[in-house]
Amino acid sequence: MPIQLDRNIEAVRLEMSDVRQPIHDEWQEEMKRRDYLSSNRPNNSSVTIGQLFDKASEKAQRGARKCTTQAAKAEYIRRHANIVGVVGPPGVGKTTLSKMMVDQILKHEFLPDTEFPFFINVKDIDFNKETTLLEFLTTNSRVKVNYTEEESKALITFLHNNPSVAIFFDGLDEASTKEFAMISHVCKLDGKSKPVDIMKNLFNLTLLPKAKIVVTSRPGPMYKLHPDYRPNSMFEVLGLLEEAKNNLGTQLCGEKYPAIKEILDQQPNLAHLCYLPINFILIVFCLLSNEGSDIKTMTQVLIFSMTRFVESSHLKGEVPLDKVGAEMVKLARLAYKGLQQRKLVFEKSDFDDVELADEMVTNFFHTYVDKSSGLRMKILEGNKRSYFTHLTWQEFYAAVYLMLFVSYREFEQLKSIFKDTQWSVVVKFMFGICNPHAYKQLKLIFPAKMIKDYEEKKKFMESMMMESLRSARDEDLIQRFGWLHEYNDDETSRKFEDCLPVELRWDPPKHLPEVGDIVYALKSFTKPHKLWLYSYGTTTEVLESFLRGILGTTSTIKKLDIYGIEMKDSLMESLLLHLDAMERLHFIQVTNLSPYMESLSNAINQRSNKIQLELSGQQLNDDDFIYLAGCLGNISLLYMPGTNISSDGCCVLKQAIEQLPSIQVHQLYPDILSTYLDVARN
Repeated sequence: MPIQLDRNIEAVRLEMSDVRQPIHDEWQEEMKRRDYLSSNRPNNSSVTIGQLFDKASEKAQRGARKCTTQAAKAEYIRRHANIVGVVGPPGVGKTTLSKMMVDQILKHEFLPDTEFPFFINVKDIDFNKETTLLEFLTTNSRVKVNYTEEESKALITFLHNNPSVAIFFDGLDEASTKEFAMISHVCKLDGKSKPVDIMKNLFNLTLLPKAKIVVTSRPGPMYKLHPDYRPNSMFEVLGLLEEAKNNLGTQLCGEKYPAIKEILDQQPNLAHLCYLPINFILIVFCLLSNEGSDIKTMTQVLIFSMTRFVESSHLKGEVPLDKVGAEMVKLARLAYKGLQQRKLVFEKSDFDDVELADEMVTNFFHTYVDKSSGLRMKILEGNKRSYFTHLTWQEFYAAVYLMLFVSYREFEQLKSIFKDTQWSVVVKFMFGICNPHAYKQLKLIFPAKMIKDYEEKKKFMESMMMESLRSARDEDLIQRFGWLHEYNDDETSRKFEDCLPVELRWDPPKHLPEVGDIVYALKSFTKPHKLWLYSYGTTTEVLESFLRGILGTTSTIKKLDIYGIEMKDSLMESLLLHLDAMERLHFIQVTNLSPYMESLSNAINQRSNKIQLELSGQQLNDDDFIYLAGCLGNISLLYMPGTNISSDGCCVLKQAIEQLPSIQVHQLYPDILSTYLDVARN
């Protein structure tokens, strides 16, 4: 931790919500055009640790309705109610959340009946060695057991149908295998199997059918998990919301935090990064120094933190100044080799291969004793294993090695891996290193004479950013905005904008840091762009932040679909600021919309032209239809699939329609999806 504290940090709230899993593109488009099936509807509401398995059970029971027999329903519920997935971007706090769950189990605050908790870091698993289920659980959770073969069989048989077992798999994305996307054979309870097969048989509750299982991962690897093993109930860690940031910031900075917060308020792009706890801690560390007040990207934050540490008296006292640069190159090479081999945990042989000094290991790695007690500590004796203090640091050093020290010929051959989600953070940092100021700072630490083909690689990265940009959509386009933000260069922003179409269609961002990336891009553009946005799987906070962030840019929202979130005062206020430029506004199963129908109606009446308004699956009262009737004169098309209209509400609308011969009203009955009632007059 970069900030020295004289007291323990008190826990602050990590925001978490339930989310819908990505689905096939064709179905996604179809479901956007039609009413959404309520059984799959995500609440996108705040979720606590204690609610995880309750919500999983509720979703399993809804899904079981499609089963034709009671036995099939019971099996479906058993299969899907006892496993949950927790996803989130790097540094959002997934590991911290997992450890908090185990801590709450030990305090009987979460899953209070649990007697056998196992916590497994996936990056520690040796996927090449076949093992029994009991050996897999005990070895990887650092539980020391010395049972006879007969005792082991008795114990695993005892655990087989025991509901008091809880297993936590932390970091599925850090596994050193790609076999999770494949079908596996059924493992025997007391036989030996490959760890990847054991994990998949645990995920589908074949091995321990009554165990509770939690799997954490970055989103990409989790959704690549074969559907037979992927958790049906998925929850997303969003990070620190405003209250939690202020709480943590005060603990980190004391009386200096108001000044730090003022800087963040003036730099919204940087502030958006602070929703990730690791980012927040590192950014606050930078801002506490006057030298860090002009940072704008995470690459700059990490370079600043690294530079301060390398120049500190602590490291200088252990590594001679004339050797620091060469040792940092070795460190970067090890980081790159590790990611290339899907290796995040290192042993002495790995350090020897790159000839890394012991002092560098001590300072840059977390070291623990393999297969000893559950304590993870630095000690002098034993079979030691080490990993970077956070995966983000390994990815940053790997980016440094790629941009500075591999030849262009080798670099060019790696283009295919740059498109793999496993390398997404590395690639983003590589764009950050393209920034001239960042490059200049890195040359102060790493030996300039060892740098190879930097300018050629920089051109390669620019070309990759602009490639097929006109046809890029959704996550690909948002990823490009992230690259542009990290690059942080005005000339490159102009080139980027020239490659974009005038109309941009994509889902708004799902995470607050992505809001910062998009807002950065749109604020740097000089030409007008029209946005077609489908807010699918986002949250109230993210959508509000996005709408406020793009105010004042040259971009306007042409069409906006808002799906499955809770309407709040601040969100409606942000929405109405963009209403005058919209051609279509679509609310799909938005909760708590009714209290805002009056203000929405008034805003529609004040428009200079007509708008298409769609209200799908809404719960509206009679007063809402009076408000709606009052603004029909400024509505060119009113479409209401799945919205129940009372007889009084229908009468009010019909009377308004009689006076407005150009309007079309469609009522889609939710129970007969192919039947429409059209009331139209030309």
